[in-house]
Amino acid sequence: MSQFEYVAVLVSIIVGLALAQILRGIGRMATTKDGPRPYWVHLVWTLFFFLYIVFFWWWEFQLDALEWNLTLYFVVIIYSTLLFFATLILQPGSLDGFSSYREYYYSTRRWLFSLMIALILWDVVDTLTKGTHHAAEMGNVWLYGHIAQVVAFAIAIVTANETFHKINALVWTLLLVGNVTWAFNVIG
Repeated sequence: MSQFEYVAVLVSIIVGLALAQILRGIGRMATTKDGPRPYWVHLVWTLFFFLYIVFFWWWEFQLDALEWNLTLYFVVIIYSTLLFFATLILQPGSLDGFSSYREYYYSTRRWLFSLMIALILWDVVDTLTKGTHHAAEMGNVWLYGHIAQVVAFAIAIVTANETFHKINALVWTLLLVGNVTWAFNVIG
């Protein structure tokens, strides 16, 4: 077993748990008749994380060419763990005490978007850990996109403005779909 395969096993387990959390939450929404009412903004973020997780898992397969060390191992594991924690906030095991996903979403938005900012910042660490050449390959679009996400997610932490949250969810999910489409066309 190569170093990459060894790392990929643990990453796949953590990412699989994150994906299972998303799917369990969707299943709960679909099968619970008298439970909290769904909220479309929450559903859009659920779609965002489903796509993000699937894309992350696929993207990581290109890392088999890297020279692995303990630092890179921990960086990738921490990134996967942050993804898992974000899905726990987005799709918790129980919504006891909440009458709707709307109420739940706005009450936990600070945690969710704080974790999303942590993911963005940790992605910078991850990219730099893979080498300055890797960071240069990512380009300015990657850098400016990360800055824009941090700003948008910071605003989402401090405001409960529903219009902002609707636009924020749609914009970032559509951009992710575009990014995933581009990446699959480029890297296959």
